[in-house]
Amino acid sequence: MNEKFNDDFLQSLKKRPDLAPRKEFKQELKTKLLNEMSDTEKSRGKMRSLVPNILAAAFILAGVFLTFELIGIGRDGQNASREQDSIEQVEPTSQEPTELDESTADKLIGEAFSRYDHILNDEGTGETFIFEGKPYRYMSGELDSKEKVIRYLSESFTPDAAEKLIGDLPFITFKGKLAQPDVSYEPGQLWTATTAIKVRTSETMSDVTYEIPVSEGYQKASVQTFRLLYDDGWKFSVVMPFSFRKVEKVETDSRSPFTLTQEEKDAYQEFSEDPTEVHLKGLSPISLAKLYVQASLDERYDLVYEMYTDRPDYIRWTKEEDEEIPKTDRGTKENILNTFKGIENGEFIQTSDIDGYIKYDNVGEGTMGFQMIKDEDGYWSVGFMPTQ
Repeated sequence: MNEKFNDDFLQSLKKRPDLAPRKEFKQELKTKLLNEMSDTEKSRGKMRSLVPNILAAAFILAGVFLTFELIGIGRDGQNASREQDSIEQVEPTSQEPTELDESTADKLIGEAFSRYDHILNDEGTGETFIFEGKPYRYMSGELDSKEKVIRYLSESFTPDAAEKLIGDLPFITFKGKLAQPDVSYEPGQLWTATTAIKVRTSETMSDVTYEIPVSEGYQKASVQTFRLLYDDGWKFSVVMPFSFRKVEKVETDSRSPFTLTQEEKDAYQEFSEDPTEVHLKGLSPISLAKLYVQASLDERYDLVYEMYTDRPDYIRWTKEEDEEIPKTDRGTKENILNTFKGIENGEFIQTSDIDGYIKYDNVGEGTMGFQMIKDEDGYWSVGFMPTQ
C-alpha cells in the first residue's frame, strides 16, 4: 500500500481537535477520495494499487464513525447515570415557616385557649383530698406531673411561656402526683371566638392583634396584641391573660345538696389541718355525723378514724389496720351520699348514758340509724360501722 497516500488521506483525521467530526468532514473526505481516484485513472498500472487503498480508507472511515457512535452512547449512559445519582442524593429541604394570616391566627389562639382550659378543668382521676383545709383532686394520668403539663402546653406555647403558665396555676404536688383545687372554672372572655384584625409578620416572628369578645355577649370586646414565634410551627411566646371565674357545683339530684353550716365548716377546716378531736368539742351529734360524711367524701380516712370512739370496749380495729383497708371497700362518693342522705335532718335519740343514735329518713332506704358513743371524756363520738 502507498504509505504517502495513506498519510495524506488520514491527515484530516489527525488534525481534528475533538472526537466529534465536523459536518463538512464527510464531504471533504469524499472529495479527496474522488480527486485521488481521478489522478490514478491516468495510469492503469496504478489502478490496481489504488483499489486496496480505497478499501482500506472505507474500512477506516467506517471504524471512525462506529467509534464515534460508541463514544456517544457511552457518554449518554454516563450522563444518565450521573443524573440518576444526582436525583437520588437530593435531600429534602427543611420546612420553611408558613405564612401567618388572619385565618390561621384565629385558629392558633383558639387551640391555645382550649389547651389551657383543658388543663384548668381536667376532671382528674376521681380521687380527692383535703390540703390546708381546701379540697383538691389529682390530675389525670397523662397530666400528673408538671413536665407532662408543660409538654402538652408546648404544642401551642413556647417552652418558656408554657412553664410560666403552669407556674401561675394553683397546682400542688401531693404524694408524688400533681393535683389542683377541686373546683370548676368558666372563661370570662370568648377566646374561641376571637378575630385577628392585624398581623405583622417577619421571617420567624409575628405580632397579632386580636379582638376578644366577653362571654356575656358580643357587644363588648377587648383588643390585645400577642407575639408568636416560629418554632416547628407558630407558637405564642407570652403568657395569655386568660380570665376565669369559679363555677359553683350544681347538684343534678332533686334533693338538697349535702352542705355544712359555717360553724361546721370552720371546725372541719381546723380538724383537717390538725386531726385531733379537740377541734370537735362542743359539736352536736348531728354535726359530728355530718363531718364524718364530709371526711368520707374527701377520702380523708385519717379524719374518719379519729372521729371513732376511743372507748376500749367499743374499738373494732386499730388505726394501722384501718390504713390497710382498700379504697374500693370504703364506697364511692355516690354510695356515701346515698347512704347518709337526709342525715342533716335527723333526730338524735340517746338510749343510755353512753349510747345513742341519729334517726333519719333516707327516702330511698327508709328510716336509718347512725350510732353514736359517748367517750370517757364526756363527748360524743362516732361508733365503728355506724349504720350497721
